[in-house]
This record gives sequence, C-alpha cells and structure tokens, in this order.
Amino acid sequence: MLARPAGALTRTFDLVGDIRESDTYSDPIGTDLGLIGPEDTAPDTGALQPILTARISGTHVDLGWSWQGHRKFLDQLEIQVDRGTGWTILAFDTTPGYTDNTPFPATATQWKYRAIYRVNDMQVGLWSATVSVMVGA
Repeated sequence: MLARPAGALTRTFDLVGDIRESDTYSDPIGTDLGLIGPEDTAPDTGALQPILTARISGTHVDLGWSWQGHRKFLDQLEIQVDRGTGWTILAFDTTPGYTDNTPFPATATQWKYRAIYRVNDMQVGLWSATVSVMVGA
C-alpha cells in the first residue's frame, strides 16, 4: 500500500467547501454528490417503549436501559419502583444504566421496576414491561 501525503482529510473537506460555495451549487447537486444526507425524522413518540432490565449486583440492583437509537429526540427516562407499597418515582435518568442503591430489606421481598421516556418534562410513549427482582435475605 502506498503512503498518502499528510492532510488528505483536510484537502477533502476543503474541496467539499469549495463545491458548496460555488455559484452553481444547489441542494439537489449536493444530494447527488452525497454531501447532503437524509434528514433525521423524529420517531413516533407515542409508540416508543423503553426496554428495562434488572439484576442483582452485590448489594444493589442494576437497571439496564438505552435510548434505542432515539437519543436526539428524547430528554430522559423516568424510572419508578414498587417495593410493595405502590409505584413511586425512583429517578429521572439521562445516562443509560442506573443503579438502585437502596439497602435491601432483612426479609426476602420482590421489588418491581418500570420506566417511561420523557420529553420537555412530560411522559411520552408507553411504559416499559415491568421487571422484578427478589432482594433481601
């Protein structure tokens, strides 16, 4: 393989800039040349449903989740927990994966978790499937 002179990427970007600044340039030409990509279209937020996982890790519960490729259109994930007394808010998370550090009870108990995405401080989409773990002695 032959070595390329340094700065090839810079020269490519300069060429693209020159093309886009040309008086004869138009968006259809840019699309044909691959200089303009397809627009990202927002997902149907009414149909989005987080996928939540839960597993015991030592003395805490690790909750797994992701943006499912829609990070650009979502603000956060609301996570709720039911420790046997009804659903309460556990966290509003903006980084996939959450650790519930609540101390385990002395007796065996089932904790349930569910989640829903949020945009502009409002819930959007559908609740995740409920996941459960057994905690305690």
